[in-house]
Amino acid sequence: MSTTRVRARHRMLRLAAAWFAASSMPASLAAQAICSAPHSSPTLSQSGSIGTLAPGAGWVQISGYAQNATESFNPVGDRQRFVAGSEFRTRSAFVTAAAGVTPGLELWAQIPIHRLTVDGPGGASRGNGVGDVRVATRVTADLVGSSLPLALRAGAKIPGSDFPVDARLLPLSEGQTDLELSLESGRAFEALPVYLVGWLGYRWRAENATADRDPGNEWFAHAAVGGAAGRLNWEVGTDILRGEAPRAQGFTLENEGRRLVLLVPTLGYAVGPGRLEATLQSPLSGRNLPAATGLSVGYRALWGF
Repeated sequence: MSTTRVRARHRMLRLAAAWFAASSMPASLAAQAICSAPHSSPTLSQSGSIGTLAPGAGWVQISGYAQNATESFNPVGDRQRFVAGSEFRTRSAFVTAAAGVTPGLELWAQIPIHRLTVDGPGGASRGNGVGDVRVATRVTADLVGSSLPLALRAGAKIPGSDFPVDARLLPLSEGQTDLELSLESGRAFEALPVYLVGWLGYRWRAENATADRDPGNEWFAHAAVGGAAGRLNWEVGTDILRGEAPRAQGFTLENEGRRLVLLVPTLGYAVGPGRLEATLQSPLSGRNLPAATGLSVGYRALWGF
């Protein structure tokens, strides 16, 4: 294989790992299906507060995600086709669940399974298996008897597999643990079936000692407007990611800091004991991440509501 194709293959490996780490930006309750993200699950009451699930209430969702990428955002933010016309295909399934524990406290967990493929003139690389396992705890002011529309969320990402050194294998993880903290708020309007929700958070990303790489910490944010009409619910949101420059083998890689701005529209429809939901994840701008729209479809069963 030529030197150019080897370099292209390793860049695809880095992009694959970066994409799944970047997909850990939180998404709204209506977009639970989208990625391996430690999604918050705000319940907006008609009082305009943002609350946790009631004790004993909860939901579980099974969802699928698909994306085909033929280009990425380069280090200066321009869209650039993969070398030699390669294509990066993502097929993923997720099992996600959340449950209320006490007033003002809920728990969340997710297990993803990925099937990744890169095809190009130089051959194929594949990755199949369990991705990063994610858990989170979310508390609101109800825990201390306050009615402030605020929630604090703490989460962790635990690698489900090691970062492979074989260029024929695509990574399902960057192979390190992340911790994150976010502050959330929202408001529902009594006169209209419309709500606003948003949050801002910070992610501490541990060093992958085996690969001698520190991926760099990240800021993330989400803002959305949504509503409901009978059985139908909708939401239009945006996710923003801004990462620090990573370090590898003692050197700071100034041009490899990650950026991403996504448009995230969602439609849901009440079916049986839950809701069928479809979400698009469309990148508007970014750096050092794939530039392709992904589609997620999932069914979320609820109880105790």
